[in-house]
Amino acid sequence: MSNQKSEDVLADAVARNSAIVFSLPSAGMLRHHKSRFLALTDEGIWIEGIKTDFALLSDLIQSGERAGVSFRTSTRMINFSTAVLCKNPDFQMNKDLTVEAILLRPPPQIDSQQRRNNYRVGVPEGSDLVSRIWRISEHHVLRDRPMASLEIPHQITDMSAGGMGVRLLPRGDEPVKATCDERLRVEVTYQSETIIVEGRLRLPNGFDPQGKCRAGIAFKKLESDLEGRQAIALLTRIAGDLQRDEVRQRKLGFRKAG
Repeated sequence: MSNQKSEDVLADAVARNSAIVFSLPSAGMLRHHKSRFLALTDEGIWIEGIKTDFALLSDLIQSGERAGVSFRTSTRMINFSTAVLCKNPDFQMNKDLTVEAILLRPPPQIDSQQRRNNYRVGVPEGSDLVSRIWRISEHHVLRDRPMASLEIPHQITDMSAGGMGVRLLPRGDEPVKATCDERLRVEVTYQSETIIVEGRLRLPNGFDPQGKCRAGIAFKKLESDLEGRQAIALLTRIAGDLQRDEVRQRKLGFRKAG
């Protein structure tokens, strides 16, 4: 994975407030703690504070020794080590919420390993894949098209059989209208074939409705009826085609570099 790709994966994970394992070195061993990403700022990467090993954490801050971070994406296991810069007992998540947080230096290197899961692959510009999403109520019939005002402008960033990553875009001068976990109607068209699936919106903490925002859409588990099987087949084909195109472009890049 290239440095730019690694930085993009890390930025996406921070934006999603992904869960992480934070590992502190101690006497030749590692003490593992559950945490999560909070924010990426000019200062570094903020993660949620840990509940134990406060003295050990303070020693690491003083010594500059690196701690480890690992987390999972839809397709990869990511690991890196970096210095712990400081603690903040009152990190401002939003105007109403503060949490204890730890600041990490941006890592000099990120290691990535492929996971065998729903393969989530990037969607390049000019792809045959087109999607439309609408906010819908809990009682809305999925097959019925909602009002145009409920459609959310967006750009697809990645896709898998289980969900998709998007950048939510403002509609003109209006802020993005979106709420975490709200129900969505997702229409996916690929090579003249269209399916409609139900999704749930995943938004990061610190969501800015005035600007472009990374977000995720988790598809509802599809039924085993004919319509559900057709949807699964198309989503799987889309991910497979995009993956093959990605591999082909990577090989072409290597050939040009050589």
